[in-house]
Amino acid sequence: MMRRTLATTTLTAALLAGGGTAGAFAVQNGDGDRGDAAQSKITISEAIDTALGAAPGTVTGAGLDDAEWEVDIHGRDGDRHDVTVDAATGEVVSTERSDGDDHDPSAQDAPVTATRAAEAAESAVPGTVTSVQLDHAHGPGGTVVWEAEVRGLDGREHDLTVDVKTAKVSTEARGASDAESDEDGSDGHGSDGHGDACDQDRGTDGD
Repeated sequence: MMRRTLATTTLTAALLAGGGTAGAFAVQNGDGDRGDAAQSKITISEAIDTALGAAPGTVTGAGLDDAEWEVDIHGRDGDRHDVTVDAATGEVVSTERSDGDDHDPSAQDAPVTATRAAEAAESAVPGTVTSVQLDHAHGPGGTVVWEAEVRGLDGREHDLTVDVKTAKVSTEARGASDAESDEDGSDGHGSDGHGDACDQDRGTDGD
């Protein structure tokens, strides 16, 4: 996964500055924006293009954290690079070499690029893609997939899985972050758990 330590540090700073936790845990409850998605002036695809200009290679992950896009790249030089792009100006903030994790999938595992994965996720759930990450679906050694997060037009965070070979988006493997994926859809919570594109709602709200 992408730079846990850096993300945690940035998140802590954001909490101290903002004096609250709603935005920090937006991915869990659907309130607020993950990394101020609505305020980002550049898209994830633009951030990726900018990062690749600073460190040519293949992107294995990109995500919006606070006011910055963090992009992980397997460089053509054989090294791994962490590139930070300002979400407001589109300028490169920093470029650092990273040791990475030996258990992380390599760029060779994904014929589908990060940009294409982001486009596929946004096509499946219209909104703003805030993260794409190359990862193992079920832990080390599992199937390699792109995991994407989209801030939907409904204001909720949607977690999607994108096939690394076909760019096909799975709407069943993962659901909206602020609602449990209930196959029977009959938990009696009304509008709180219905209408989610990722849950493949069967249109039975009226019972």
